[in-house]
Amino acid sequence: MREHSKPLHTLNRRREIYRGKIVNLLVDDITTSQGIDTVREVFQHPGGAAVVPVLAGGDVLLVRQFRYPMQEYLLELPAGKIDGGEPPEVTAARELSEEVGYKAGRLTKIAECYSTPGFCDEKLHIFLAEDLSPVQACGDDDEDLEIVRLTRAELQRHLQTGQFRDAKTIVGIQHLLLHSRG
Repeated sequence: MREHSKPLHTLNRRREIYRGKIVNLLVDDITTSQGIDTVREVFQHPGGAAVVPVLAGGDVLLVRQFRYPMQEYLLELPAGKIDGGEPPEVTAARELSEEVGYKAGRLTKIAECYSTPGFCDEKLHIFLAEDLSPVQACGDDDEDLEIVRLTRAELQRHLQTGQFRDAKTIVGIQHLLLHSRG
């Protein structure tokens, strides 16, 4: 991996095109390190946290959720947007409680990834949640969620057959299966 001491691009002008509830859209006029003037569109996002909730017997809880941009239901890790600069582990604990109705006795960060680095600055923090105890789930009113419980074998089959199509879920489940203790 190359290390760079100076920025690869020079920002010449930035315009905010849209300010939204979840994302902002910027259009940056830049000059590349090769001296080429060009434009980059950037979605700013506060980041998010996802949780791999592992029950005492080893099964994992996921949510089947309708995703409007895709117009389909996806099977995903419980996850949500970081609110007001809160620490990612606070977001993870909140989403675990809201979406699947559990509190973690142990919450361990297992991965970080960028969702779509070609045009968005969203960073996802992925946590393993263990020693779970039930709490009252109180999801968002606008979410249509179904809790799904899968065994490790079912998780493996879902990965192999492409049934997981959400990047954070693929990363989190692969990490769980690769680093599993038995």
